[in-house]
Amino acid sequence: VMALAAKHKLWVIEDCAQAHLATYKSRTVGTMGVASSFSFYPGKNLGAMGDAGALVTNDATLARNMAMLARHGGITKGNHEIEGINSRLDGLQAAVLNVKLPHLASWTKRRRAIAQRYIKALDGVSGLQLPKEAPGTEHVYHLFTICHPARDALAQHLKSEGIQTVINYPKALPFLPCYAHQAAKPEDYPAAYRLQNQLLCLPIFAEMTDAQVDRVAESVLTFCKKHGATP
Repeated sequence: VMALAAKHKLWVIEDCAQAHLATYKSRTVGTMGVASSFSFYPGKNLGAMGDAGALVTNDATLARNMAMLARHGGITKGNHEIEGINSRLDGLQAAVLNVKLPHLASWTKRRRAIAQRYIKALDGVSGLQLPKEAPGTEHVYHLFTICHPARDALAQHLKSEGIQTVINYPKALPFLPCYAHQAAKPEDYPAAYRLQNQLLCLPIFAEMTDAQVDRVAESVLTFCKKHGATP
């Protein structure tokens, strides 16, 4: 992507969302494009107490222009150089993030350890698909998402044992009501349609204990041994 952008003199803007501290070939995400965006929504790996986010860039002119856009079009109060919007980070959210930021690296390390514990316990289980890291990448596991053809039954089984799961994206984009006018059919997007009915997020958070991880994994194993890959 970067080579293609350089060839055609295009900007690359990275949507880093919840990928704080994730890396690609030892380079931290958010440092490759001309600018990058991060989300600090409360549920993210680095979350504020309410809606929040940030843009980062190493281009001083772009940084100034972005700051102007976010401050009603001006750097100093009352001096509006361009038309802008009110998109400033609230001071309370910034204060919360300042307290949390020093812990991000240790929280990330723990998330990765939890993910590896899940993978070690569940690797090779029939019918179960686990997340994988591409070569040269380091995942930060905002979510630990698995696939199983009997997803709904698995979720119900875990719920019955007091284990909460989440289906974050129950419908793929082509099948959302806002795109109904495109009349998408399952055969138009077979992979997306299949996955929307199989994805399930297991519990993962930095404070999760090994015993809790093992309990979730054992419950998943119990279900898979009983049901295998049968929907």
